[in-house]
Amino acid sequence: MRANCPGAATANEALISMQGSTAQLVADVADAKNPKTICTVSGGSWQPQFVNQRMVSWYATQGSPGAAGASLIAALDLFSGTSTIAASWQGGSFMDGLHAWSPDRGFLAYVTSDPSSVNLHLLSGGGDRVVATMGAVPGRGNNPNEDDAYLAFSLDGAYFALVQTYTSSGDQLQVRRTIDGSPIFTLPKATMATWGSTSSRLYYRLPNSGSVQVWDPTAGVSQALSQSTWIRPRTSAGDDNIAFTVRDSTGKPAVWLYGHNGKSGGQLPGVRSSPAWLNSNSFFYVEEAPCAPNCGIGPAWQPDGKTFTVDTALNAESPSKITQVYSSWPRPGQV
Repeated sequence: MRANCPGAATANEALISMQGSTAQLVADVADAKNPKTICTVSGGSWQPQFVNQRMVSWYATQGSPGAAGASLIAALDLFSGTSTIAASWQGGSFMDGLHAWSPDRGFLAYVTSDPSSVNLHLLSGGGDRVVATMGAVPGRGNNPNEDDAYLAFSLDGAYFALVQTYTSSGDQLQVRRTIDGSPIFTLPKATMATWGSTSSRLYYRLPNSGSVQVWDPTAGVSQALSQSTWIRPRTSAGDDNIAFTVRDSTGKPAVWLYGHNGKSGGQLPGVRSSPAWLNSNSFFYVEEAPCAPNCGIGPAWQPDGKTFTVDTALNAESPSKITQVYSSWPRPGQV
């Protein structure tokens, strides 16, 4: 991976792609309606994410679900061009290379997956430890409304959570202490998780249910939402808001906001899905439309190519030329 950076690092950045271009861009998104290019990133079809304001990381492998091969997580300083390998192993199966950085960049949690098992690692200056081993991912279809894989650190960096629905054995929800990787809260079944942005609170949904619960290290588990089968919730880094998709019985999507412990938010207008935060008050999402009779093996509602940004402070939607958001900076805990 390489980066050409004519611009300078800014307070609000996002890794995005734009209409009419195959390049991945690092953009200044303080004004989400008008992203300004800082860097052009090239060198492969990676799924990069921010390590910090100046650095991105990505995963690559030579392996496959049937045969393990060389896998790695690498990091690139966008402005100096220096790249380093953060971790390497033999893998290549599903979920291999899923990774997350602690807010202070002192810890890296990552998943290795091969035909025999799935392992959760915690890497720090003290070494690389396997903190959990689960069964291999079996061959099966994917349900985008129920299946998910989420790995992230809490706002204060004291905990990290892996929530996934794919392994053949092992708890689907695992919250672990960052200091030593030991478990503090687990569930055999859970999906669609996100850390909150104001404390170390993990929100998650019970599978095939509209029950959204929240775990707090001091208060334990409580109910957050009772009638919202949310899909891929995403948390704002600077405000206490979670954006998520809900689909009705026909598959028609809508985007909702859950803010300030349920004291604000609600359903937004329009047929939209897949929200991704760009800055504290603005997020990106896509429009969907009925696709019958040309849906193929996909759902009855699919993206139609139109995308938008929403400013929650102004309650205003604007057309966007962004086509995808890979990552944004700062993350919760870095504001």
